[in-house]
Amino acid sequence: MKKAAVYFILVLPAIALALWSVFPQADPSLAAPLFHFYIVTFTTFAATVVSLFVTISAGQTALPRHLLLAVAFAWMGAVFFIHGLTTPQAIISHFHPGIQWGAWLTLFGGGAIFLASAFARDAPDPRFVRVLAVSSIVVYVLFAAVAAFAPGVLTALLNEGPPRAADVAFWLTLLLWLASGMQHYRHYRRTRSFIDGLMAFESIWYATATVSMFGDPVFKVFPLWNISWWLYHVLLLAGFLIAIYALWRAYEQIRAFRLSRYFAAASLIVTAALALLSAQLYSQQVYRNLLGQIESNTQAISLNVSNGLAADLSEVKTADDLRRLDKISGVRQRVSSRLTGLEILKQVNLYDADGLAVFSSEEEWIGLNLRGAPGFEHFQAALAGTPMFHLHEPGSPPATYAPASAIHVLETYVPFRPGGDPKTPPIGVLVTIREAPELGQSLIVSRQSGIGLAALSMGGLFLALLFIVRRADQIITSRTRELERAYGDLRQAEAMRDDLTNMIVHDLRNPLTALTANLELLGKTANNPAYTDAPPRFLAGARAAGQRMTGMIDDLLNVGKFEAGELRPALAPVYLPTLLAEKEEGYRTQAEKEEKTFTLHAPADLPVVMADAGLIGRVVDNLVSNALKYTSVGGHIELQVEHTNHALTVHVRDDGQGIPSEYHRRLFQKFVQVTDHEGKSLRKGTGLGLAFCRLAVEAHGGKIWVESVVGKGSTFSFTLPLEQ
Repeated sequence: MKKAAVYFILVLPAIALALWSVFPQADPSLAAPLFHFYIVTFTTFAATVVSLFVTISAGQTALPRHLLLAVAFAWMGAVFFIHGLTTPQAIISHFHPGIQWGAWLTLFGGGAIFLASAFARDAPDPRFVRVLAVSSIVVYVLFAAVAAFAPGVLTALLNEGPPRAADVAFWLTLLLWLASGMQHYRHYRRTRSFIDGLMAFESIWYATATVSMFGDPVFKVFPLWNISWWLYHVLLLAGFLIAIYALWRAYEQIRAFRLSRYFAAASLIVTAALALLSAQLYSQQVYRNLLGQIESNTQAISLNVSNGLAADLSEVKTADDLRRLDKISGVRQRVSSRLTGLEILKQVNLYDADGLAVFSSEEEWIGLNLRGAPGFEHFQAALAGTPMFHLHEPGSPPATYAPASAIHVLETYVPFRPGGDPKTPPIGVLVTIREAPELGQSLIVSRQSGIGLAALSMGGLFLALLFIVRRADQIITSRTRELERAYGDLRQAEAMRDDLTNMIVHDLRNPLTALTANLELLGKTANNPAYTDAPPRFLAGARAAGQRMTGMIDDLLNVGKFEAGELRPALAPVYLPTLLAEKEEGYRTQAEKEEKTFTLHAPADLPVVMADAGLIGRVVDNLVSNALKYTSVGGHIELQVEHTNHALTVHVRDDGQGIPSEYHRRLFQKFVQVTDHEGKSLRKGTGLGLAFCRLAVEAHGGKIWVESVVGKGSTFSFTLPLEQ
């Protein structure tokens, strides 16, 4: 069933052409030059842009014969675009041979590319595609140049013969499409590829389009603007839409996203549509303004002629007098003298109240009756006293009372009143006929300038936006590469994570071992009178080991929470001298046990600061604990707070072993270990304590740093802003 539907669609255009050839009366006319201009120029421009976009996007992976399908439609769209531009009465006023040659070369060149693609290899071949594409561009540029600057060459070729150029073009084009269809059908039988089958299908379609464009096999040319003539336009557009969509879907999975390409393709199509729309609106506005001026001027002239003629024909006082105008002597001489100097009026007719022409500047028109003819309603309105206008478009069917013309013709209906007195009711109607070639010329010129101005303005906007989008595309590409590098770094981080896990486990094992050992010793000595002083000592050791483990775990958890944004300071008024005084005894006791000295300097006049007392207390604990850890026996640790530059600054000084200068900036990063020249760690721990201090201080809006000299000690400082 599906295959039968495909065959029916394939042969339907050919059947329609055959019926129209046998029954020409069934082939209606649809003259629409302006529609032809707009629909052809827009669709062909869009076809060219999308075809080029698909060619570039799938260029590295598509099979050559599939890729050349897009190249063929790029050619057909670009050449048929010239066919649309040369439509008479759109942006040019005369016949241009480019409209005929553009249609011929569209199908001829498309057939040649289709046939060439049928002999392409079954593997990507960029060189073959590139050569064929460049050759197509060169031929197109030559044709466009000849059409623009030497159209006489194309006209001369049309008139050469025998054989006629049309006959040669018809047979060559038809043979190209038939041969292409046969070859692509062979590919389809072998590959069962939908694209190959589609190319065979469209080759036969375009063979039918060739007949529609040139005529039937016995050279009976289908009339211009008839439906049979429009058929090849429909086939071209439908074939393009189907083929590009199929190619797009077939290679969709391998297209790399490039924002600038998508934007360029979409924006060019939208820009073309807006340029054509704005040009049409602009030309219509100019046309209406000029038509209004011509109507106003012609109405004034016509009323002047009507009133002057009524004054000259003073004996005509009633409708019956007007009907007997041919009985009045010297009428033609009086009218002729009245029309002297009014060459702008092509013809003047005077009608009685029944619509009968009682006088005309063209004698053969006398006696014609308007009743029942097109425009009779204008006559009736003018007879009622209202001036009216009737505009004949170029090429429109002539009425019985108006001459046929290839330009605009304006008929003006004004009332004819006895004696020219505006207060008396009309007894007839004066109709003046004026040719207005300036209307057609103004439409063409305004359409040309409208398209040019719109193309320049919107083209400039397009280029500006393209620059921005291209920059965004570069940023996206750069970010993609950064993500790729980040992924590589992540893989390295995973390996580092394993090492850090081993390190953390190792660091936790020490206090855990100490805790276990102290608890075992406590169990052995708890009820032994010989060791009465041992249990408190072992209990203190177990407690200290547990506290070290808790601190290490808290540092690890809190650093992660800070980085994830899950841990935020709970700000409240904090008086640092009180906070540090509560911790001083613990620091001093530990220092005395380790035979070290601890001092605190916190002036009583320090202001209150908004801070999280728990977090700041742990920062101080970490810094003082590090100072005690890396200060030798007999050393000194000092904790000082001072008020400087709208902030409170806390210093923790020691006279321990010091830190190499290359570690001063890195020391506050996670897992940083200070090592010697042999790579051995000089400072014990996971490297999380100082990272926690940095994150906690920065969460308060402060900063933390270290000043140190190897062998002379270190000073760790951090600030807490007084104004949060």
